[in-house]
Amino acid sequence: MKEVAIMSSNAKKAYVSLLSLLGLAFLLVGIFTAFEFTIGLILAIVCWVGSGILAKYWGVKKEKS
Repeated sequence: MKEVAIMSSNAKKAYVSLLSLLGLAFLLVGIFTAFEFTIGLILAIVCWVGSGILAKYWGVKKEKS
């Protein structure tokens, strides 16, 4: 038998948000520490693109308030 893990929409939003926040953390570390800026920028862009792809795949929409 196959088991299918079903995630709630809140859990999906949380994972996408955490991945985006991780990208911001990489960027800030690259700017304010001895960690090279270009590496921090590349890691941040990878995280942001990955979170966008994941959000599109899961159907997570941005909330407009």
